[in-house]
Amino acid sequence: MLKHVNKHKNFIVVVWLFFGLGFVTCLNDLLTPILKQMFALNYFQANFVAFAFFTAYFIGSLLYVVSSMLGFRFFINLGYKGLILLGLILAAIGCLLFIPAAMFKSYPIFLVGLFAIGFGFTYLQIAINPLALILGDPQTGASRLNLAQAFNSFATAIAPLIGVYVFYEVLDIKSNHSYIKYPYIFLCLFFLVLAYMIYKGLHTNEERTFNKVSGKPYALNHANLLFGAIAIFFYVGSEVSIGTNLISYLKSDTTLGLSDSVAGKLLTFYWGGAMIGRFLGSVALSKLQFIKKALLMLTIAIILTIFIVTITHIAGINLLYYVLFEALAIILFLFCRNSRVNLIFFSIVSIVNLLIGAVIGNSWFAAWAILSIGLFNSVMFPNIFDLALDSLGQYREQGSSFLIMMILGGAILPVMQGFAADMSNIVVSFLVPVIGYLYILLYSVFYSKKQLKIIK
Repeated sequence: MLKHVNKHKNFIVVVWLFFGLGFVTCLNDLLTPILKQMFALNYFQANFVAFAFFTAYFIGSLLYVVSSMLGFRFFINLGYKGLILLGLILAAIGCLLFIPAAMFKSYPIFLVGLFAIGFGFTYLQIAINPLALILGDPQTGASRLNLAQAFNSFATAIAPLIGVYVFYEVLDIKSNHSYIKYPYIFLCLFFLVLAYMIYKGLHTNEERTFNKVSGKPYALNHANLLFGAIAIFFYVGSEVSIGTNLISYLKSDTTLGLSDSVAGKLLTFYWGGAMIGRFLGSVALSKLQFIKKALLMLTIAIILTIFIVTITHIAGINLLYYVLFEALAIILFLFCRNSRVNLIFFSIVSIVNLLIGAVIGNSWFAAWAILSIGLFNSVMFPNIFDLALDSLGQYREQGSSFLIMMILGGAILPVMQGFAADMSNIVVSFLVPVIGYLYILLYSVFYSKKQLKIIK
């Protein structure tokens, strides 16, 4: 009985870890325009916020993968508990670096702090996903992971709202730049409390061993994995690039010219759309009758939309456009249950919506077209994973490691979009993520599990 209770307590801590990951990652979208204004940066320079954060993911996961291939046991010996503690300490250090960054008003120190947070988050991601599966009955492992991921989505939905309130209303960051350190001091304490709870209470008794597969990256001989890794690169890059530059888009005089506060609150619909889409996707895969499934999805969409509207409390935002895009998402979820078909239609919608936003940027319809992309992003990541790992057999774990490394796209595409914004304008720059969704479309259309002979 005591063991059962402890597993529940441990899972609650894991849920908070998922929440913290989502919250801080989404907070970067608010941090980007704040630092842009604080240091008088151009768009290219401001997008180094995302570059620093997501490059850390790539380097951290690369270090993990290479060390495993070479037989070094450092990360393996740490186990789940050790990896989580390492990640939390690194993230806490990164948050503390915001103190000297604000004190000396140094953009490079801010970037180092963000890199440290991202580096720590890499090891949290590696550990907490499988950990959620083993903390309880193995038959309900997938359900626990979905629940934990739901809290991650919930965090990304409310982070813009809380961030706007704290940054602009409580601290008035625009007039008091040095106050930017205080939210990150709080986050540092949050991570340290979680680290203490993990240190004192987490006992998994898990045994982790190396995969018996040869250290050579044979997974890359599978065409679906090789090109799927590039698809993950473009998916994460496009999603992050849109989120990072959305506030600047909504604030621009060439679009709606919204205030920082209103633009930041509207960002909630972009990330909240990902949350709504994941709930809709889970229902779409259920065994309910078609009518019951459609009614349940409609109910979920209405309830969650009302929730987002209530917490953002924004008037005159032409919400009907968002509702229409939700209706389209429900229809596509109902009729595109296959991963390939789903990716094809969702990527097409995302491309069209970006083109609308780039061509007629000075309208609410264009703004909602881009904001609603969160709905269609929602299940792309698991769908690409599903296709990329299909038929990999003993190389499945190795292939998964390569896919995680391709989160690097979140570092590259935002910088590319920032450069495009400086060369033209912020509206036209939203053509950059079109490249990402176009590749995903091509990947899903020409999908193949052909065996290559790259690695011998």
